[in-house]
Amino acid sequence: MNGKEKINLTSIRKIGLDTNIFIYHFQNVAPFKTKTDIVFEALVKGELKAITSIVAKAELLSYKQPLKIISALKDKFESTPNLTVFDVDDGIALKAAELRRKYSFRLPDAIQLGTAIAAKAGAFLTNDGRLKKCKEIKVMVI
Repeated sequence: MNGKEKINLTSIRKIGLDTNIFIYHFQNVAPFKTKTDIVFEALVKGELKAITSIVAKAELLSYKQPLKIISALKDKFESTPNLTVFDVDDGIALKAAELRRKYSFRLPDAIQLGTAIAAKAGAFLTNDGRLKKCKEIKVMVI
């Protein structure tokens, strides 16, 4: 998406969210925050459900930040309405392995995509254009 495009959620009821979407939103990263606002407002209104992997929580909280900021990020993540966080089970692990073999994705990316596919999300939102190679789910790049 370039700066003028909008996120079109019209036909999507459930969306997979990559870690970078949480980072942009919770840390007010311009110019992406205006786009993530659309997603998070739809979650608050109950118009959209989101899924992500527990990997997102690990990635979000692993950046070198003061403990106060890490604690705030954890609280924001855990209180996101209409968000389901999936553990990596056997099915997700096998799907991630398949995606990693097929597309040479990094393991965290393959797990995130595998989670969205297993949860039957209508799309996966990221800012990593390399993930558009995945044909098993619609990948939207912010």
